[in-house]
Amino acid sequence: MQEASPATYRTRSPATSSLVALTERLSARTLLLGGVLVVVLGLFIGSEQDPDFWWHLRIGRWMVDNGRLPTTDIFTFTVSSHAWTDHEYLTEVLMWLTYSTFGLVVLEVAFGLITWAGFWLIFQQVRRQPYAIAGVGLTVAALAGYPIWGPRAQMITFALSCLELYWLRGYLSGRSRAINYFPLVMVLWANLHGGWVIGFAWLGVAVVAELMSWALDQDNPAHKMHVRRLAIIGALSVVAVAATPHFLSLYPYPFQTQGSAAQQGLIVEWASPNFHDSELRPFEAMIFLVVVGFALKRPALYDLLLVVLGLGLALQSVRNIALFVAAVTPVMIASYGDWWRQWAEAHRWSFTIPPRRSFALVTAIALLVIALATSVRVYENVNPPHQATLDAQTYPVAAADWLEAHPDVGTRMFNQYGWGGYLAYRFYPQPNRKVFIFGEAALMGDGLLNDYEHIYTLHSDWKQLLDRYGIDYVVENRGDPLPNVLATQPDWSLVYQDSVAVIYVRTAPRS
Repeated sequence: MQEASPATYRTRSPATSSLVALTERLSARTLLLGGVLVVVLGLFIGSEQDPDFWWHLRIGRWMVDNGRLPTTDIFTFTVSSHAWTDHEYLTEVLMWLTYSTFGLVVLEVAFGLITWAGFWLIFQQVRRQPYAIAGVGLTVAALAGYPIWGPRAQMITFALSCLELYWLRGYLSGRSRAINYFPLVMVLWANLHGGWVIGFAWLGVAVVAELMSWALDQDNPAHKMHVRRLAIIGALSVVAVAATPHFLSLYPYPFQTQGSAAQQGLIVEWASPNFHDSELRPFEAMIFLVVVGFALKRPALYDLLLVVLGLGLALQSVRNIALFVAAVTPVMIASYGDWWRQWAEAHRWSFTIPPRRSFALVTAIALLVIALATSVRVYENVNPPHQATLDAQTYPVAAADWLEAHPDVGTRMFNQYGWGGYLAYRFYPQPNRKVFIFGEAALMGDGLLNDYEHIYTLHSDWKQLLDRYGIDYVVENRGDPLPNVLATQPDWSLVYQDSVAVIYVRTAPRS
């Protein structure tokens, strides 16, 4: 068949040219990567299951109503004098405004889109890699972080970490100087979430990598220039953190959690990952994939240090798996992608699917089906009846209804730690419904956390602690140690129980 001449192509109609362009776009690459990006959005938009969610909403409402930030704890009767550095006040205000105006579903979708925006920035770092490898790597990463995704303030730190890492990679590769804007991002980050400190860790990895590269290759002035610029950006970012209502008091806040043995030991999310948990198997698989990838392709120094830091953070605390995903996913995909390119070039082997109109039609239909299926899954997760059922199984909803119907019962409550936020949301500012403890662990302090742990686990001084705090009613998980023992105590009486919670009331005066 005779080849078409250039003149033939020039005489194509605009409609024909558009059809050709659309055919080329709706390729196997589009089907795989587009499908992955749509499906992971469905993973990111989920129902509310974070115990801290409720007190975030309640304090956000309080700030909107009062036009100021809290200075001390307002939800407990135990540590009401503790100074409150509310490091995520802006997120809480935005959460309450969204929730009160549009409802919980919109808020859940908003957090899902924030998480997906971070994931999109991960994709931007690997979009030039072989699409099959990129698609598989992105899928593994999304599944690895599955236990962490959800409508929670931590997703802001994930997304901003992805933005910073995207800018750093662009700068170190010579493609972009957008990292110059990072101090402005830090102003926003410091007002949104206390995870801003990790931004300096990512910046520090880049500085250390460039310093080591400069020491090994002093004839290359680029490394020295990178170190100088990143140091200036870091210094400006340190100053930028002070651009919050908390000013200098915000600086020590992140280190209070890391330095607290009580918080690290008591709060499940701060514990190391339990690899017997089936939900963590994708995270475990991702670790092995990274190790194998490094065996196939020697990593750059910057990539190696990113993996070391990301893995160290994730092995220290399960909540840091999201940070591991942000830092390590591009490195993992690039390792396999670069190895594959070298192997294919050495063996003169390639696999491509030429664009065809029929395949373009299949791609369009498949993506539409994937989008519809994902929408159905998202709706099933976030529709109000499902959320109400989940809340009733997770929180003491019916027990709180009973307390609301009996306002004269009890004066000082002992509550399960994870329920404190929900109970504060339901009952603040009722004085006899103030909680014993809730999820802002740094505000609670190690002293209260330790006392709570002693009561909850029936340490030898549990009775004395109940007396010291004047506890006269207990709202606890059904089947927990404390209510089981209270059932044997003559001075305590069971007044309410359901499949989730029990309420015990002290029936005799304290001795």
